[in-house]
Amino acid sequence: MKKIIVALITLLSLNIYGEVEVKSKKAFDVDGNKYIIRPLYGIATSSDIGELLTFQGLKKSTNGGKIAGVQVERYVYKNPYNFPINITLQNSFITHFNSYSGDKADYYTNDNTYEINFGIKIYWLEFPWDKYVRTRLGVSEGFSYTSNITNLERENQYGKNNSNYLNYIDITLSFNAKDITKIEEFEDTYIGVGVSHRSGIFGTINGVDGGSNNVIFFFETEL
Repeated sequence: MKKIIVALITLLSLNIYGEVEVKSKKAFDVDGNKYIIRPLYGIATSSDIGELLTFQGLKKSTNGGKIAGVQVERYVYKNPYNFPINITLQNSFITHFNSYSGDKADYYTNDNTYEINFGIKIYWLEFPWDKYVRTRLGVSEGFSYTSNITNLERENQYGKNNSNYLNYIDITLSFNAKDITKIEEFEDTYIGVGVSHRSGIFGTINGVDGGSNNVIFFFETEL
């Protein structure tokens, strides 16, 4: 199973950066900018994804975990059939900075954990306030692999199943930096906030009935 997933990550990653010919037309031949580069920083939270999306409060994780990483996206479609959406393929590499010194130190880890994700992301581009500040809401769906189990997942799933391989969801809300600052050079730059989520989809994946969430802050630029 591990070899299959690694092979899929490699193949799909190459698709992001390659030009695939389909019926004499490039599958990723889109006008304008083709890539999104997103450095990010985040904090671990014990809030579930429903609480975060409905603004019911942010509960900081007791282990104080933090993450940092970068996401790279390749546009697949822009405004298909004139609909206000964009579609990308997304890769990301994230480092979890684990630390723990409590009474369960033998269960938690002080070693960093490395996470690789791949997904398909859809952006909604039309909002009532776009004439003031352009906004885009993105949701990705894919899969995730971590080098070991993060302290956040050990905390949330204490005594239950954990897995290196889980489902991955990425939700972001970003605002155009030129519209905010009035600086022309920021036309292709956005700043925003989001949620990085791993879960077993209620036990569907490796028997993991639960997940973990990190609130992320980022800027993203298009090339």
